[in-house]
Amino acid sequence: MSTLEAVSAGVAPGVGEERGAPRLVAGAMVFLGAFLSFSMEPIVGRMVTPFFGGAVHVWTVSLMIFQALLLLGYLYAHLVAPRIGAWHLLILFLPLLQWPLGFTSEIAPKAPIVTLVGALLTHISLPFAVLSTTAVVAQSWWYGASSMPRRSAPFFLYGISNLGAMVALFTYPFLVEPLFGVNVQRWAWSISYLLYAAVATWAWFLLHPESNIDASQVDNMASPARLRILRWLALGAAPSALLLAVTNVIAMEVGSFPLVWVFPLALYLASFIITFREQQGGFVRRASFWLIDIALLALLAARATVYGAWVLPFILFSFYALCVIANQQLYRLRPHPSQLTIFYLTIAVGGWLGGVLVSLAAPMIFSGLEEYPLAVLAIVVASWQAHPLAWWQSTSRLKGGLRLCLLMIGGTVFGLFFWHASAVYSLRNFYGISRVIDPPAMGITPPYRMLVHGTTLHGLQYLQPSLRKEPLGYYYNGGALEIAVSQRNRTAPTAMVGLGAGDALAWFGAGEAVTVFEIDPDMEGLARHWFSYLADTPAKVRVRVGDARLNLAEEAQKKTAPYGVIFVDAFSGDGVPTHLLTLEAMDVYLSRLAEDGILVFHVSNRFYDLRPVIKAAARARGLAAVIAPKPRKSFDKLHIDPWVVALARQPDRLTPLLAQGWTAVGNNDGLGGVRVWTDDYVNILAPLSAMWLR
Repeated sequence: MSTLEAVSAGVAPGVGEERGAPRLVAGAMVFLGAFLSFSMEPIVGRMVTPFFGGAVHVWTVSLMIFQALLLLGYLYAHLVAPRIGAWHLLILFLPLLQWPLGFTSEIAPKAPIVTLVGALLTHISLPFAVLSTTAVVAQSWWYGASSMPRRSAPFFLYGISNLGAMVALFTYPFLVEPLFGVNVQRWAWSISYLLYAAVATWAWFLLHPESNIDASQVDNMASPARLRILRWLALGAAPSALLLAVTNVIAMEVGSFPLVWVFPLALYLASFIITFREQQGGFVRRASFWLIDIALLALLAARATVYGAWVLPFILFSFYALCVIANQQLYRLRPHPSQLTIFYLTIAVGGWLGGVLVSLAAPMIFSGLEEYPLAVLAIVVASWQAHPLAWWQSTSRLKGGLRLCLLMIGGTVFGLFFWHASAVYSLRNFYGISRVIDPPAMGITPPYRMLVHGTTLHGLQYLQPSLRKEPLGYYYNGGALEIAVSQRNRTAPTAMVGLGAGDALAWFGAGEAVTVFEIDPDMEGLARHWFSYLADTPAKVRVRVGDARLNLAEEAQKKTAPYGVIFVDAFSGDGVPTHLLTLEAMDVYLSRLAEDGILVFHVSNRFYDLRPVIKAAARARGLAAVIAPKPRKSFDKLHIDPWVVALARQPDRLTPLLAQGWTAVGNNDGLGGVRVWTDDYVNILAPLSAMWLR
């Protein structure tokens, strides 16, 4: 086999000659580039929140900007970098125009997209765009390295790049965020970028890359046909779409919390690490398929009625297997290294298209999670070969066929298996899926209706007209929430953060004024059409759409009348809006709370115990605080005891609650100590671990 044929086939000629400093420095360059790229995204997300709030579209728009900058970087690597040679080193210094990493903007409660996009481009566009060129540029340098006796396939660097991304993915939530504030993070990142620029410069001078092989030296296969480019595009789009679809399944149906939503992205990256390498064997790859076999056997042993968190391993393993299938095919269809820039550009375009289809198009088209089976089908079609069992490279046709059938059937069915309760109405938007459900009549319980967002209950109401004014669920009369809010000064207005079905409005009488802050613009319509709490309450109710903290801060500047009670009810879902629990958020609440007012937090949650976080903030501001009695274990879905924390400037305002069995927050409250959260520092692992200890 000739050298050119070996390179085209992905064989690494002269492997021994590639070792040493060139391989080490090139690997360090792509590892650092990927690590900094994936570290930058959560840091920017934290910096953006205090200015634009915690609306879902804030993060979605930010991700779309990152994806657009990634495409721009790949386009530059394809069209410009090969033509400018060493001048690329000057491009590395462009991010110094936005150095150090930081973010400032005007306060925007409704987070207008134009303002958000402009602020992101002004503050973070250059470093991310330059970093996004790393993997492709480094592979071009490696392939054209004059220091190498023979040109060699550079695709292993793509695996190293994904390894860097995976390391960043896990170190941020487990190490960086729990230990350091955003200010330290952004400075550490900024200094690390200077290290990256130095390593990239070293790689250039070490490799001395020349121009690619002349076109006359490359056979026809080096110029990819249109059909092959379309397959690259499809194989880039389908796994990307499935990644977001699987994440939606986990977030909306199983539960969204750290250590769970990270896994799909980690497995997605791992599939590139396993497949984009010259030697496709090895223990890691074999072990990964053993895990798939175990998951499939568990599926066969399970009863059809099983649902919920049990199927999470199957969803993840089947997702990983499908990604490996697609990426094996993608690696098999890789072009001659001289065409690698168009190869990676096409994959990036496909990944962006897959993300757009699931993030933007699916919520507007579907009312459920139909994108999940469609993404599975897309991978099957995009990866199809003349002999489909070759996907598995299995020595047993029966084993390969069994895997394939179970994976496709299970991956499709289980994605929609969670819809075990029929919905009267279902609405999907960028905030998730909301379902109105009328459970079947059981025993003597009067018929009732539920509002469920993902797997989180957002409200209940009796359907019988004579009973419909009675609040249910966490809000039942005599429950901890109703008792806490009943301590209000009824002549002062009340603020509520979070609407749901509107159950809490049943507490208020004529002459009272309630302002409800709701971030989901469709929630009021659901509450008014399918529930009657908004229509039945004699109080004057105003619903303001947008981020509650930013809206309250805006009110503080206008010096409107303070609230007698601020009732914060935004934490029962699985995604905790951490910016509503920081010390700066507490200051905003206090700026709108009357001197004798009460601040009530509803913190019932399946995964987090947020009481220690509120305790730390209360101590930092010298507030008196009490916690509700431990909820009773009950199978009564219509009357649920909540976890509640009440705070006040004046301790005597909380005395009636102490008389009813509440516990004063202090040294003997049973709550652990945590570091106070600020806009600079948030540690989501602290309340997660506190849940296991309470």
